[in-house]
Amino acid sequence: MHKGISIASRRRLEPYLLLAPALGILLMFLIFPLFWNIYISLHDVSLTTILKEWAFIGGTNFSGLFEDPNFYTSLKITVVFVVGSVALQFGIGLLIAVLLNQQVRAAGVLLAIFIIPWTVSAVIAGFSFRFIFDDSFGILNYGLQTLGVPPISWLYDPSIAIGSVVIANMWYGAPFTILFLTAGLLSINPVIYEAALIDGATKLRSFFHITLPLLRPFIVINLILITMWSVNFFDLQLIMTGGGPLFASTTASLYMYRQAFEFGFLSKGAAAGILLLAMNLVLAYGYVKLLRR
Repeated sequence: MHKGISIASRRRLEPYLLLAPALGILLMFLIFPLFWNIYISLHDVSLTTILKEWAFIGGTNFSGLFEDPNFYTSLKITVVFVVGSVALQFGIGLLIAVLLNQQVRAAGVLLAIFIIPWTVSAVIAGFSFRFIFDDSFGILNYGLQTLGVPPISWLYDPSIAIGSVVIANMWYGAPFTILFLTAGLLSINPVIYEAALIDGATKLRSFFHITLPLLRPFIVINLILITMWSVNFFDLQLIMTGGGPLFASTTASLYMYRQAFEFGFLSKGAAAGILLLAMNLVLAYGYVKLLRR
């Protein structure tokens, strides 16, 4: 009897024991940093006070963010950056994925070529596009000058600097959408298209009435991921423009980084990180509601 109870208990504990390593990693690298970040945001922590006793100040850091006009500016720039990046990454990624799924010759080779930008470090991509968009010796302006077009200040004009970063982020992030949606397209049974063709459906109607509905779960998950990455991404902005000119390309994530690690206001940067997390949760909830609908 005792042996039977012991075996039954062990069987009940076995799933939890198998999950223990993954839960330990999750606790160490996700849960603990989250609560530690919340703790710092509620205290006065900076490079000048980090070795002293941290004073509890409650929501002062959060109220300070909402009183900072630069934070509101960074939120506006974040909206432009995220909307532009997600629209271009998803639109171009979906187009290329659909084209590659049309029994194109050497589709596998083309897919491998399209994925190359995603394998490049964001720092390398940032320096590459900084060279491409440079005023004096950039490749893009050189090509425009050969066509008789005057050089454009891609990175130093406040009105177009964030657009240049969006283009770079599109090049860097679109391969993930291509790969993800290609996997979704391959999961659709080709017999459905054959039946639609017999019924007289054109390729355009099949795309809107078959492909998009069946691809919707993949589309929503892809949108969630690329939106979150765009909200939190600051590597390209930091390398290409440094947030300038005149704060014109400082997104909320870059604002958080600069507050914490350039200006030394660790608690203020932590508070900005909490607000970014809240933005991500709201966006993810919206996408999930869209999927359920």
